[in-house]
Amino acid sequence: MSERLDPAPLPDGLGISAEDWQQTPLSVRLVVLPLLKRLEALESRLHQDSSNSSRPPSTDAPSTKRQRRRPAGERRKAGATPGHPGHPQVLLEPTATVTLFPDACACGHSDFAGLMPYYTHQVLELPVIRPEVTHWMLHQGWCLSCGTLCKATIPA
Repeated sequence: MSERLDPAPLPDGLGISAEDWQQTPLSVRLVVLPLLKRLEALESRLHQDSSNSSRPPSTDAPSTKRQRRRPAGERRKAGATPGHPGHPQVLLEPTATVTLFPDACACGHSDFAGLMPYYTHQVLELPVIRPEVTHWMLHQGWCLSCGTLCKATIPA
């Protein structure tokens, strides 16, 4: 029997010689081939879990371990890469300045020597936006010459 005309050719990876496969009855070969295809499909499903398919993690076997987070020593450090130019905060030009002095000391005295600023705290407040409303009063009137009703138009 030629291999091209053989309705049940020898599958790869079975470990059966071509002679033994040819000596196997055709009816047996036609039963074995669909079983091998079914086995291959089932084995491919067997190795699926939530990490390599669309299945949810709750369908994973309890015996499989999830990857744990890396320890803090192995993780990448937070922040920008070394050498990256920074973007420091800049104080804006104030519209008003309020100077605050310390209250009385815990001992009860309120006289201080060498007062100097040590911290600037800026508070930004956006102004309330009020719409500008313009009423355009359009008038109409009858022409005294021809009697036509003429109306004003809104300018572009």
